[in-house]
Amino acid sequence: MSDSSSLGGLIDRQISLWESKKGLQVERRGTLAHRSEGPWITISTQLGAGGVELAKGLGARLGWQVFDKEILGEIAKNGSTREKVLSRLDEHAVGAFEESVTRLFVPGNLGRSAYVLEMMRVVWAIARQGQAIMLGRGANWLLDPRYGLRVRAIAPVERRVLRLTRTQAMPAAYAIRRVEEDNADRARFTRQVYKQDIDNPLGYDLVVNLGTLDLEPAVELVAAALSHKLTAAV
Repeated sequence: MSDSSSLGGLIDRQISLWESKKGLQVERRGTLAHRSEGPWITISTQLGAGGVELAKGLGARLGWQVFDKEILGEIAKNGSTREKVLSRLDEHAVGAFEESVTRLFVPGNLGRSAYVLEMMRVVWAIARQGQAIMLGRGANWLLDPRYGLRVRAIAPVERRVLRLTRTQAMPAAYAIRRVEEDNADRARFTRQVYKQDIDNPLGYDLVVNLGTLDLEPAVELVAAALSHKLTAAV
């Protein structure tokens, strides 16, 4: 998603969806559409576990946009598209974000920290508007769990390695190394930015083992969990 016109088009479509949701709020009192924030889904996935496919399946099932870490990163770096998203934050949302970041954000290298801060602000703004699925970037540790569903997608190492060798034509030895390196990178990011252990199950509402559960029932399971959690919270 490096092409700026494609990125801009994606954001414009999502804004149109948010505007449609705002209209529904007037008509549908007491439903999921009538919420000040969300709903959203975050998916934290292990490399090769199938979390990307799960997100796409949920996007098709719910009619929501999937924001993977590459798209979130591009929005954070692209000034015009970033402002389109951030301009929808009201003063209360901005204040809540600043309070949350003060508690969570760990300063490091100034340039890297500035980028991570913008990425977090974009995640916050997208979640605030709702009807979005966000992959990675530790969104589950940043957002208020009352307004969405936090999912962790996992699979046994051997299944993850096999998936990489099949889908990306990697030699098995290289796939094993990639899995190990990616595990370490994601754990380090979560620890440095959010002061959390990525494998702590209390950071998620649902942990889905895609090594034992096929994609279609996994999609239905997550969609049902989302509906149950948010309806119960109304």
